Amino acid sequence: MRYRCIKCGYTSSSFTARCPECGYPMEVVLEHKEWSLDEEEPSIWRYGSLLPPPKRRVSLGEGLTPLRRIEGIVVKDETKNPTGSYVDRGSSVLVSCSDLPEELELDFSQDVTVSISTYLLKSGVRVKVRVDPSSVELTELLYLSNLDVEISFDGGGGRAYESPFMIEGFKTIAFEVFESRGRADGLVIPAESGVLAYGVWKGFLELEELGLSRVPPIYLAYHGTVKTGLLEILEDRGARLMEVDATDALKSLVQLAKKGVYIKPVAAKAYSLAKELGGGVIAVLTGTGLRKWEHGAEGRPLTELQGRILDVLREEGEMTAYQIWRRIEDVSLQGVYKALTKLVEAGMVTSRRAMMKRRKIRLYRANESGSRDGPEGEAEGIPD
Repeated sequence: MRYRCIKCGYTSSSFTARCPECGYPMEVVLEHKEWSLDEEEPSIWRYGSLLPPPKRRVSLGEGLTPLRRIEGIVVKDETKNPTGSYVDRGSSVLVSCSDLPEELELDFSQDVTVSISTYLLKSGVRVKVRVDPSSVELTELLYLSNLDVEISFDGGGGRAYESPFMIEGFKTIAFEVFESRGRADGLVIPAESGVLAYGVWKGFLELEELGLSRVPPIYLAYHGTVKTGLLEILEDRGARLMEVDATDALKSLVQLAKKGVYIKPVAAKAYSLAKELGGGVIAVLTGTGLRKWEHGAEGRPLTELQGRILDVLREEGEMTAYQIWRRIEDVSLQGVYKALTKLVEAGMVTSRRAMMKRRKIRLYRANESGSRDGPEGEAEGIPD
């Protein structure tokens, strides 16, 4: 494995995040690549043969996010990652492949800090976060306050997002699209800094080099008035930068929120652009700071449905939400999902991800020590 500058081609055998010659981000170059799928692995590490060798594997079940249709548009729903953000893909590779100290200090960056902090804590690293009070996103600050991190208010903007390992994580979106669909008719990707888009493009390029798939048309839902260097590079390599009317984007934002999908405004532009392009293009939907940070109140009484779900789980053992719903039947499947989320928050039910017939599922189990007035616990997020 070596590192290469995305722009000028400078190479190095030792890790460096940015090129010493031109200042652009570096990328990982694997000397040997092969498509060898671990079908039993329910995370991005099923593509381990195309990822950097980890020093340790730190995973929370990131990746394998669903391809679904919303109002006829095929979307890659990245809000289903562990912290609600596609950044989890990069955080898993970053924390798995880096030399880690016992303690690490991060400057706050929206979406990125929450994700990296979560993975660092999983690996046993103590985390300090430096926040700039003038630019912090409130819901993210509240989320961080529920993590075991030390927060100070003397920080600035961090640059961990531009790590070569982040790019490696992001390219797994291309691998998942290929695994589930074969060849794609096109992808619409939200584009701010261009790091996500570059990672997805790199993933398709590696598949093309292996003779498995071509690089599909890449459309970048462009946000802002100044192109970053990475966006210019992608444009030179065939991607199309396209602006979307702000009103149309806001309408998409509201439309998706009504479907329970909370995304960043630039992702709403990607969805709007996919509607405009039509055909079989896939819109990549990136998550927002609207995360669930509240915990269930201790001693809160169970609803009748929650009690019935607990009874089913205690009788049958580990089950999917669909299997529970089939046992109960007189309520909606969405109602079962909501009740399970509350039970997980209360610490009365635990969940884990698993693979079934090449699809990632979530299994639920009643805690043996739990009771109907059990202790509060940390939410595990929206069930699959």
